[in-house]
Amino acid sequence: MAQKKEVKLENIAKELGISIVSVSNALKGKKGVSEQLRLKVMEKAEQLGYQVKPAEHVEEKKSYRIGVIVAERYIKEFPSFYMDIYKRIAQETTKRGSFTILEIINEEKERMEQEVSVFSDIEIQGLIIIGELNPTYIKEAIAFCQVPVVCVDYYGTEKEVDYIVSDSYGGMQAVTQYLIDHGHKEIVFLGTIEATNSIMDRYQGYCKAMTKNRFPERKDWVISDRSKDGYGYQIDFELPKELPTAFVCNCDRTAYLLIEKLEQRGYRVPEDISVVGFDHYGYQSQEKIKLVTYENDEKAIAQISVNTLMKKMEGKRKCGEIRIVEGKLIEGNTVGNPSFNHETEKKLGKGIE
Repeated sequence: MAQKKEVKLENIAKELGISIVSVSNALKGKKGVSEQLRLKVMEKAEQLGYQVKPAEHVEEKKSYRIGVIVAERYIKEFPSFYMDIYKRIAQETTKRGSFTILEIINEEKERMEQEVSVFSDIEIQGLIIIGELNPTYIKEAIAFCQVPVVCVDYYGTEKEVDYIVSDSYGGMQAVTQYLIDHGHKEIVFLGTIEATNSIMDRYQGYCKAMTKNRFPERKDWVISDRSKDGYGYQIDFELPKELPTAFVCNCDRTAYLLIEKLEQRGYRVPEDISVVGFDHYGYQSQEKIKLVTYENDEKAIAQISVNTLMKKMEGKRKCGEIRIVEGKLIEGNTVGNPSFNHETEKKLGKGIE
């Protein structure tokens, strides 16, 4: 008796007049073929006696409910960087056949003035925490949910938690060095370094650039722009009595407020004083101002966050780590060569009392 000839993918493709790739995708349940064509391929494969290999069996994709926590203080004002990150995370989650549930945490909850309880009676399989919250609240929320966790733009010491953060340290070093490369030596850091880990990292990046170029540290050239407890998100500050040739701001929001204050005093940016920011995010108040800043890769942050959490939920990843996502420096028109001096101050009549 003659041995039965093995049926191959090309046999099915030839019978249907389609490519081998289309046949393979149909049998594996991959994208790229319609449901109608998929059924035809399966039917023809059965008719010809094609033996589906174990690896080619279509696996049913699991759908997950992912809880997302963000502090109310981060999304009160529009535009909101963290709300944009959430939208991107939601989109990435949807692409994978799952969905997100957003929980906004007000100050009362964050301060632990009531018992921790999130997502009501909804069962979630994974948790993403966006932005820095009260560390005690984060620990309690993680313990309450008892699911795999990924923190975005925040890092702590919790075990088996993955932290996906923007490159605050390297990015701020880059924008500070940009000022130095343009001849600046007198550079003020504008930001409350005790408020968040991100601002602290940006301050350290600024210090690295200054130290590397052998510029002296001046504590009076570190100016707070918000409250130190982390809850107050109102940005405001006073200009120093002695003005530098440049300011490096911990965020674009602070940078644009600084430019307004300088212009109100009659100073020109960048002719008299240079300004750089951080984030490249939505606080442009004037079309003529194109801030030199550092842009975070929001898309990459969202993709890595969702991918990491999915692997944890599927049991493919256990140990937590910190993943730093690099961004890029954005050039603009707010940096010039240092030209501010006492003669300029006298001419403009701006001695600041």
